[in-house]
Amino acid sequence: MSFANFTNPYRNPADVPEDYRKHPNLSKLFKTDGTYVRGAEDPVTMWAIDILHREYSVPLEMMGLELHLDFAEGTYRGGRRWQGRLDLVIFDDQLLDEFGNPDTVLIALEALAPNFAKDSPEWVEHLNRLNSYMSGSGSACYAIITNGHATDIYSRDLGYPRDLQIIGDLPKYESSREAAKHSPFTVVLNPDEPDGFETGLKPLSRDKFREVLGDTRSGCHSILRDNEGLQPQEAVDAMVKFLFAKWYDEQATVDLAKQTGESRAYAFTIRNEANHRTDPERLTIQVRETFQKAKEWERKTLSKKFGEDLNVRLAFTGQDELFYKAHTTWKIVEKLQPWSLRRSTADVKGGVFEDFLGKTFRDDLGQYFTPTPVINLMVGILQPTVHDFVGDPACGSARMLTHILDYVRKRELARAEAEGFEVTNPDEPTPEFIEFRDNHLFGAEIAPNVMKVAKVNCLMNGAQYADLKTMDALQPLSSITGGIMEGLPNRPGFYPSGLTMILTNPPFGAKVTSAAILKDLASREGLTKKKNKVVGSIAQEIAFINRCLEFLKPGGKLGIVLPDGVLANSQAQDIRDWILRWARLKAVISLPQETFAPYGAGVKASIIF
Repeated sequence: MSFANFTNPYRNPADVPEDYRKHPNLSKLFKTDGTYVRGAEDPVTMWAIDILHREYSVPLEMMGLELHLDFAEGTYRGGRRWQGRLDLVIFDDQLLDEFGNPDTVLIALEALAPNFAKDSPEWVEHLNRLNSYMSGSGSACYAIITNGHATDIYSRDLGYPRDLQIIGDLPKYESSREAAKHSPFTVVLNPDEPDGFETGLKPLSRDKFREVLGDTRSGCHSILRDNEGLQPQEAVDAMVKFLFAKWYDEQATVDLAKQTGESRAYAFTIRNEANHRTDPERLTIQVRETFQKAKEWERKTLSKKFGEDLNVRLAFTGQDELFYKAHTTWKIVEKLQPWSLRRSTADVKGGVFEDFLGKTFRDDLGQYFTPTPVINLMVGILQPTVHDFVGDPACGSARMLTHILDYVRKRELARAEAEGFEVTNPDEPTPEFIEFRDNHLFGAEIAPNVMKVAKVNCLMNGAQYADLKTMDALQPLSSITGGIMEGLPNRPGFYPSGLTMILTNPPFGAKVTSAAILKDLASREGLTKKKNKVVGSIAQEIAFINRCLEFLKPGGKLGIVLPDGVLANSQAQDIRDWILRWARLKAVISLPQETFAPYGAGVKASIIF
């Protein structure tokens, strides 16, 4: 261990090398006259700094002195809330904030005066302080306590409880610059490339994505199940978080490379060389913190458009964490690291979401995916344009919306090329498409876990501003709209007459029995009013027909998947009569009995336009 053979070389501050004394990160050690602030303790801190810099390759820029952590529920001393204070912290330079400053602590150090022996009351007090800081920190991975003569180095158990375990030595610190030299996947600035950089990441094919995520013995689903003991839905939730963090890591690393002008290694990167092997504990922290930064990015991005009241719009809340065993994180990163989620097509990502999540959603949540050929048929018949305001009030994983987005993107690209415009970015072919993508897509889903998938699905397809809400689209209309009962042109979305197009495959079979919902629909001559009375229940899919037609502006278009009983059952004649009073029936396409069989549903259905 390098922390040995203490000779107190910096007892005299005049002996401290000038690059240490004058470095802004270390200035708190010295008074204006050049003497130490604390004559007995600070020489030990300076000795530790020198070792960390010279022998463990820690950049001085990544060091911070006198860091405080406020324990909101901490110990009270003398009537004041106790603040944890550390002598020295080492930041992880792989993760920087939006201003390029380090903000993720990797190593924490407490220094004592040499005359405070190990196991003395002073040693125990400083160790308790260190332990408290480590427990309160979300990222600190290693801890050091030293008086110079004696030094203990700890690794924190990343699970719970967050115990400190004594280890023999620290792993060598690898800066982002050094990591970029040895990482297999790195952002390298290259002005000759169309985007100004190259990454080495490859787009996924559908088969490869299915292999990476799927529940084969080597897939991510199997890793999470076997290593963490997760149930299927828990494994899906974890996988969606990993995908969200991976997607964000790709963009954030590119942004940092452009900001610093230097090559940058991804957080989702593993190196196995003998002298440059990735530290599993540090990797786990980097992935966890990348997820936290992705959540911060999502909140900041959505607040620009929707304000600060984002509870129903955020994919992940403050309580959501991506924190699994180091071995699990290592294996998942190993699977994901060569592939670019950003460069993979919408068909690939959406199709694999259907393949990978279909069984779990059916078994655990009663959700049914709409097969891709059915979605393509619905989109192709309705032919959305950049002028449409499109919604799905039962959006599930948002596959309808992402297919609509892809259809309109291709249509706009073809239009631009036909009109002779030079398209520099096929993902954003025209300003009209960008406006459509950012402001014309709306989705609602009642199940929070499913909405997480929808948000990440839209995010990975470039639609981070899509207006997706976790809500019951059948609840009384005024509670959805906040009492506002007018939609377009001023209020697009889930308002009366707020959409020009709806594509949806609502849930079948269940009954709506809520008196408030039934009364609300009946108050506007809806399907729940018969012979001037409010019915006691109604099939869920019928309530969705009613609600969809309320959301559509006059002249709007609706494509909806419905069970054939709505079309053929003699007891549903009043429903058919109601539909024909309120809308023009343009087409009925009968789907084969087997359409939904892969998802465990045998109901014969049709698409109604």
